[in-house]
Amino acid sequence: MSFLHPLALAGLAAAAIPALLHLLERRVPPELPFPAVRYLADAERRSARQLRLRHLLLLVLRTALIVAIVLAAAGPLVPSRATGGTLHPPTALALILDNSPSAGVVVDGRPRLDRLKAVAHAALARAGAADRLWLVLADGVARAGSREALLAAVDSVRPDAHRLALAAATARAARLVEGEPVPAREVHVVSDQQRTALDGSADTPRGVRVLALAPANVAVPNRGLGALELSDGGLAVGITGTPGTPPGPLTVRLRGRAVARALGAPGTTVTIPLPASGPGWWPGDVELEADELRADDARPFVWRVAPPARVAVGPDAGPFLSAAIAVLRDGGRLATGSDVAVGERPGAGPGASVVLPPADAALVGQANRALAARGVAWRFAGPGTPGPLAAPTLPGIAGVEVARRYRLEGSDSGAVLATVNGEPWLAREGKVVLLGSRLDTAWTALPAAPGFVPFVDALANRIARGESGVREVEGVPGVAFVVDGADTVGATLSRIDPRESDLTSAPAALIRRALGAEIVRDADFAAAAFAGPRLADAGGVLLVLALLLAAAELGVATLTR
Repeated sequence: MSFLHPLALAGLAAAAIPALLHLLERRVPPELPFPAVRYLADAERRSARQLRLRHLLLLVLRTALIVAIVLAAAGPLVPSRATGGTLHPPTALALILDNSPSAGVVVDGRPRLDRLKAVAHAALARAGAADRLWLVLADGVARAGSREALLAAVDSVRPDAHRLALAAATARAARLVEGEPVPAREVHVVSDQQRTALDGSADTPRGVRVLALAPANVAVPNRGLGALELSDGGLAVGITGTPGTPPGPLTVRLRGRAVARALGAPGTTVTIPLPASGPGWWPGDVELEADELRADDARPFVWRVAPPARVAVGPDAGPFLSAAIAVLRDGGRLATGSDVAVGERPGAGPGASVVLPPADAALVGQANRALAARGVAWRFAGPGTPGPLAAPTLPGIAGVEVARRYRLEGSDSGAVLATVNGEPWLAREGKVVLLGSRLDTAWTALPAAPGFVPFVDALANRIARGESGVREVEGVPGVAFVVDGADTVGATLSRIDPRESDLTSAPAALIRRALGAEIVRDADFAAAAFAGPRLADAGGVLLVLALLLAAAELGVATLTR
């Protein structure tokens, strides 16, 4: 037996009250010799026995009455074989409602999200007062609340701009419910079960039941926009989507003006030349012809047009860096001049400088004094530990191993652009850029990496100029420019994850393997939820018993008087 309100059982302590009153009322009368009434002794003993029996019966009835009332108030649940009007044991439930962009696809005239919301609503409606509930959406936030609050939240859900990794979300939800002190624990995954969303494995703990909505059997044709890459040759547009979808038209705009049109099918890349434009930050967008999923039909881009940086390379820059700059000069990405000085010390003029640590450790002090004379607070400190590079704004060098480096210390106002083991490796203050390692294979594997020449390009053309470049984040498609005073120094692009465009559903075997879930159809989902043993509320029976006990107590008390 379990109880809906177990704290009410504290009232069982009141069952001791009748016994205490019974003991307090027992008095032993004094004995006085009185010969005239001795003949009444036998009658008195017979009457006393009857009174004791009635008092004992009253004690039992009153105690049972209190126990019945307290148990009824606690909401007792007992096993039941009935199929209707029954309850389930207290359950910790985390319901994952997938409102990622793919859920906004229109199928048979209505968004697929409406189907998911109907299933989630029906499952949550079966929750009881003793259940502990959470709602998880594509943003990953677990919202705790009552049944009524979460039902209202489900009804108000709209498609989100964020992708939901189902295996990771299921693992987090399972850990959430696992820690709850209740008899049953469940995770419900109400999703379109997109194949691209099922990467990895949830590894749910034992004792947590996972229920997954069965996917639709039909893959909806769809085209979406993938990666956009700008180069001297123009704009390369990657087309994603459901395999087998026929080609569709796309339009490229610069500052709101259409400059090119083309056809593209999922799995292809279309290269579009851009018209010659003057220096500046040119916002643009690519748009596909409208289809059933509108969220992935448009994607912004920013084209940075600037003259190539004029670079002066010092004799101490090293052979790898000198060779990369020569390649970029041959390709027209860099020019010879004094805009950016590259070497072991910052340049003396007002131009930008890229400063490398000296090859000779005895010259580190001189380099630090030259930095201080330039007004730079950064300096080369002691040797740092080896490790991989972490560079969110320079993905081409992320993960490259660094074997030898100096720690960079000193400035709170500068920007840290790359780190090793959490310590600055690439930093910028004003027009001075510092690297913690020489760009040599004895110090780092970067010169042998494919991203080395693009890194040197960014170092001279963007980082040394004080620009942050173009950064991409997940969100509603749009552009936000980064400004420093009156100058534009970067941009942030928001876009939909390209994996949302492939609307192919995952096979049942993949869902079971990735989520460890039971797969249930729409019509059976609510009935399959809360699968613990069925329980019936015995409170009504106990209240009827309490009324009978009260009537019996009244009758016995009347006879006693």
